[in-house]
Amino acid sequence: MSDPADLSLDAAASALVRKELSVTELLDACLRRVEQLEPAVRAFVTLDIDGARARAKELTAGELQGPLHGIPVGVKDLIDVAGLPTTASSRVLAGNLAANDAPVVANLRRAGALIVGKTNTQEFAYGVVSAPTRNPWDLERIPGGSSGGSAAAVAAGMCSGALGSDTAGSVRIPSSLCGITGLTPRQRIVPMEGIVPLAWSLDVWGPMASDAASVELMWRGLTGAAPISPRLEGLVMATPTWDSTRADAEVLELVDQAAELLSRRTARSEVALPAFTDWDRAHGIFLASEALTAHRQAGWYPNLVDDYTEETRRALSHAERFTAVDFVAARRELERLGAAWGAALEHTDLLVLPTTEMAAPRVDELAPLKGKELRPEVAVRLTRLCRPTNFLGLAAVSVPCGFTHTGMPVGLQLVARDEATALGAGLAYQELSDWHTRRPPLDGFDDHS
Repeated sequence: MSDPADLSLDAAASALVRKELSVTELLDACLRRVEQLEPAVRAFVTLDIDGARARAKELTAGELQGPLHGIPVGVKDLIDVAGLPTTASSRVLAGNLAANDAPVVANLRRAGALIVGKTNTQEFAYGVVSAPTRNPWDLERIPGGSSGGSAAAVAAGMCSGALGSDTAGSVRIPSSLCGITGLTPRQRIVPMEGIVPLAWSLDVWGPMASDAASVELMWRGLTGAAPISPRLEGLVMATPTWDSTRADAEVLELVDQAAELLSRRTARSEVALPAFTDWDRAHGIFLASEALTAHRQAGWYPNLVDDYTEETRRALSHAERFTAVDFVAARRELERLGAAWGAALEHTDLLVLPTTEMAAPRVDELAPLKGKELRPEVAVRLTRLCRPTNFLGLAAVSVPCGFTHTGMPVGLQLVARDEATALGAGLAYQELSDWHTRRPPLDGFDDHS
């Protein structure tokens, strides 16, 4: 590609090593995209252009530092970056300057990355819209959430990779809706210090980039993990019965085609899982109760209640209705569902399903309903197929698998017991397809700036 901002992170890293591209050239290309597209996309809440340029100069003068040497990265505004605000995209934390890097950011720097800025999130990661960020594929549609700024920035070429966090799909949902790749690792595999919590039992951070090879490189740079190779052969692959998902017919068709493609390298079977709607109420109570507790213990709620957006304020107020009995009952129901999943998938290595039940909805479809405390059903549909993996401590990756008739990306979700299996399957799928090479058209942005 003629513009370095269109290179995948993996391709850019290779070009930097071969000295076909300089660190400054790559950063400048991404910053040109920021200048061109940020007024319309609004992916960032804080930009650190001076800091990124200073870091680029250091990296240009020094030796190769690591696998992410010279790679421009965005960091979700829940994660501490020393010297930059961590606001969770909320007035509640206005003026909260991070004194130190979160461990995950320190690992990024050690691997050679340079940080362009902090990406927008749904306030406190509590939702799927990430307003005011827009989807680079269609500026009238949401990017997904809560890591919507990270996904939009990567899709638009404003940075080569980004960090997000995932509690009920917050890495995978925007990755799917914006046509990029995102990894949700297992809980307790990655350090969560220096990251504003949503729900402690479910939270995890994850790398996001245009394709699986780039996410694999980020994962190695962030964790020191061994290289992961494409792998499908020898895996036991299953898809759930499609009627358990309530996904749109167009989404199911694209995911079914992807599963057939995967079956060229390994056998495909079907597995009966509890309906995904069975998780809705219990998971909602569990997450909301932990979120309310986090905000109370931090002293934010109800002390600073007027500084929250109406949506988050309503969500926290709604959570106050749940009792300890409700929480325990919800936990027991989730454990029952988890046991059913465990039994059904005992002999399965890879579960293949849609990432979301639908492609990116229009902004107006997610507007809070008057007189209602929560967003409409469409918000629930975006998280429904992602929730179980966080509760069960599984790894999952979302990779692009096609486009709807309206031109919006659709994500394929690959769930496994560990990151190497999930990423290996993603790498193998992208050897068989080219959806991950598509980039959003850049015309029409001026009309929305």
